[in-house]
Amino acid sequence: MDGALTRAPDRKRHSTQEKAAQPPHQQKRERGGKMSAVRQRRQNAGWHRFDVGDFECTVLWDGYIHHGYEGIFPNADPDEMARLKAEHRLPVDHIPMDLNPVVVNTGQHLLLIDAGMGRTSTMFGDKMGRMRENMAAAGIDPAEVDAVLMTHLHPDHSYGLIEPDGSATFPNADLYCTSADWAEWTDEANLRRNDFRAPWTSGTLEAVGPYRDRLKLFEPGDTLFPGVSTFCVAGHAAGMCAYIFESAGEKVVFTGDVAHHHVFDPYHPEWFFHMDYDTSPEKGAAAKAAIFAKVADEGIRFHGYHFPYPGLGDVTRAPDGTYRFHAEAVNPRL
Repeated sequence: MDGALTRAPDRKRHSTQEKAAQPPHQQKRERGGKMSAVRQRRQNAGWHRFDVGDFECTVLWDGYIHHGYEGIFPNADPDEMARLKAEHRLPVDHIPMDLNPVVVNTGQHLLLIDAGMGRTSTMFGDKMGRMRENMAAAGIDPAEVDAVLMTHLHPDHSYGLIEPDGSATFPNADLYCTSADWAEWTDEANLRRNDFRAPWTSGTLEAVGPYRDRLKLFEPGDTLFPGVSTFCVAGHAAGMCAYIFESAGEKVVFTGDVAHHHVFDPYHPEWFFHMDYDTSPEKGAAAKAAIFAKVADEGIRFHGYHFPYPGLGDVTRAPDGTYRFHAEAVNPRL
């Protein structure tokens, strides 16, 4: 040795530095002399795939609205609502209202039903805007989508048509919408109103802007593609429609907002959703009863856009003439 002191490595210091350099999900922290794993605070990717005959369908979760009970189901019997909450163990103070757009690959076309809330607005909260990341996780390229089929143009269905910079999320897609719904939600006269229709219309006009030269208006009852027909469910919106997909003897219907809740609506189709947000609460209730009857009688699988993810199941008639929704379990099998 030449007389210089040689300092032993500071193992504790290097250990701390190495730990700090680790990604948060790999870090561990000491607690009472023992090592404990850091909570992940993240869930599986929000996509679910299922088949309808030869069609491949993929639900793409866009997040959820933390929706209070204020103003909704205004003609509901409070005691009956309380009974259903207790019987089905529902949250007593809110509805976690999922957003479930769906991509259908027919073999000839890649079709998206509704576009989610997107990332241009937080008017309904900050729990939405997840569709793009879940689309990527599911292996779907937005540029390959051939058409977006709108059930209606409310913000949580249409604002996802564009990116935060205003560009089209689906640059090669045509936009399909009923004539009545287009007239209701692109009417610039709404911008002079003093209610929710002003901001909703403003955002819708921005969302549909990049698609105006690819707009395809139609009437409920029209067939849009082989195996893809439409069914009127107007009420919540004046031109709202459902899409029925049929392949190899199997059917599924994508229903938009004809029903908002998987328990309340089937038990009580006569309950209105909201006196303001329904364009016609009475028509909305009648449309709900009609679509439930159709799917129960014809054996059509039912998809509820706002039902608990992924929103897919069957509707059956109860002995008292009301209905029940039976959700299909999420599983890794196809």
